[in-house]
Amino acid sequence: MKNILFLTDFSESSMHAMHYGCSLFSQKEHNYFILHVSKAGNLSLSKLASSDSIYDTVIGDDKEKLKIIKNTLENQYNTTFKASIRFNNFIDAVQEYVSKYNIDTIVTGFDGANSLREKIFGSNTLKLIRSIQTKTIIVPQEAVLSKPKEVLCLLDDKDSLEVVLSPSVLQDKILKVVRVVNNNDYTTASKDQFILKNHDQVNYQLISNIPLNYVKSYVLQTNPIDLTVLLIEETSVLDRLFIDNSTTKINKSLYKPILILHQ
Repeated sequence: MKNILFLTDFSESSMHAMHYGCSLFSQKEHNYFILHVSKAGNLSLSKLASSDSIYDTVIGDDKEKLKIIKNTLENQYNTTFKASIRFNNFIDAVQEYVSKYNIDTIVTGFDGANSLREKIFGSNTLKLIRSIQTKTIIVPQEAVLSKPKEVLCLLDDKDSLEVVLSPSVLQDKILKVVRVVNNNDYTTASKDQFILKNHDQVNYQLISNIPLNYVKSYVLQTNPIDLTVLLIEETSVLDRLFIDNSTTKINKSLYKPILILHQ
């Protein structure tokens, strides 16, 4: 039984991400948590002073919204959710929650930030990837609410294949693993065939000396991929894969959810 954390800012995108996560994990029994981190910094001193209490001003409305979301999901998916509000820095609040409840997977949408880099994932999502070493599913609002059937796992010449094969959420899926090797460094790739002996369901492909973002674009355009898995040690991999001069390419690559794994 896994502990799944849904993050919400009450936006349509975060609600869509929660529905996607419920659809993804619904076949097995899990513990579900919903967390909202209150943006207290947006409140003026005059607004705080005019209220009967800081709690009513900052938490009251959010608590009611969270209650509605909790009831909606429990009725629709016939399971129980623990909903919480934290009055804290976003990353600190999520990290504390992950540690306290031993969270296995975080599910999040986009938060609509403004810069080109932040439009892709949202500023809070990028901070999440940088700071918290927990499996994270990033769900674009365009994602179809259905269980993924075909999953693309993109590996560079250093990524561990074993890390990709371990998440339970990828069981019973058609896995297309693409290893991209640069500078003729086959040290890690040479171990792949031995690891794959116990994984008959994996479609494995080795590609040499082609940029990872080109490979990603080609595979997504020529295969019915429902979910992409990325292993990252640093967020620069996100730039290589999703920052492009072409807005069309950026948007197309983000129509499908992404599972971020840390190694």
